Amino acid sequence: MYNKNLLFLAACLAMLLFGIACVAIGTINEYLTSTFSVDKIFIGLLASTFAAGALIGSVSFGPIVDRFGYKTIMVVSLLFLFSAFGIIGRTDQLVIIQAIIFLLGLGGGIINGATSALVADLFTEKKGAYLSFLGVFWGLGALSLPLATSILLKIDMTYSSILSIIGLLAIIPLGLFLFLRCPEAKNSGGIPYKKYLKMIKNPTILLIGFFLFFQSGFETLTTTWTPKYFMEVYSSSTQNALISLTIMSISLTISRLLLGIVLKKTEAWKVLVAGLLITLSGLMLMKFGASYSLGMVGIGMLGFGAAAAFPVMLGYVGSMFPEISGAAFSLVLVMALTGNMLLNALGGMVFETYHVASFSLYMIAIILIMLILLYMIVLKLKKQNILNN
Repeated sequence: MYNKNLLFLAACLAMLLFGIACVAIGTINEYLTSTFSVDKIFIGLLASTFAAGALIGSVSFGPIVDRFGYKTIMVVSLLFLFSAFGIIGRTDQLVIIQAIIFLLGLGGGIINGATSALVADLFTEKKGAYLSFLGVFWGLGALSLPLATSILLKIDMTYSSILSIIGLLAIIPLGLFLFLRCPEAKNSGGIPYKKYLKMIKNPTILLIGFFLFFQSGFETLTTTWTPKYFMEVYSSSTQNALISLTIMSISLTISRLLLGIVLKKTEAWKVLVAGLLITLSGLMLMKFGASYSLGMVGIGMLGFGAAAAFPVMLGYVGSMFPEISGAAFSLVLVMALTGNMLLNALGGMVFETYHVASFSLYMIAIILIMLILLYMIVLKLKKQNILNN
């Protein structure tokens, strides 16, 4: 028998590293610019390289987990992150840095999906609550890297040393996954093609995938465009505009922590409806609020309201397809990443044409679509009697 608590701890620490990986490029932006004299195009290329690695990791982890179990793929993905952080600050070759960023995205994409699937398998009830706790560690990782880097640079520590220390953090979850017993592979006898085909044709999981398509796009659009929105609408300085990102990250992390408690006592879909309505209210406040302070309250409401979507929906996916949960998670996460890319591309065109002031209306449209999709999902899940998971 495996130890649920220790495996959950290992998954949380791995997710912490994924959160760190997600903000790594932005954090070492200045290091790359000053050391290699790269331009914004190269930084953008690195971001696309990371996203491509994450997409491939999200596609591949599911069938591998269902076929071979969690231990090997978690160990390998953590080794990817350990190696990547150790090499980035020690190479003088841009080609190697690009390859390492891809490896960072690949390992991160695997960790994001595999830890979520593992937690859904470990806890048969209230999956959303435990997945929400897991998401807290992503937020802690994303918040801690810029802060820690800023502090360590002030005491004259080099980027190379900072990144090496971060890489060493991977040793803890790596050791746990090496020595702990993980849940057995669900399909060790072969790939269940018929089950996969049935899953892909299932309208409920496709609706969930489309819901996360919009949710993922919403989250990235918010972190990409809110600083410019505050500068354009409220005429705030760059420094004051950047505070919006910190406020959203903090509110998202606190909300996920609270959700871990609330979701154990309240039906998950009701919590999600409340979250979307809070988000919608925050957008309305940003649209019609007359001051910078009201805008900041609005962005805090966005982070607070958006926190429930992924934990709740992934919990439903784990309950619907327990025998092929890895592949099911792969499917919806790939749809989510696709939405991330497409909605951001569309947003760029919209904001170029109608200015960034149209951001709030664009996001309100996304939330309204999500509310419609959620209504359709709830109707279908009620028929399957799994809404309490």
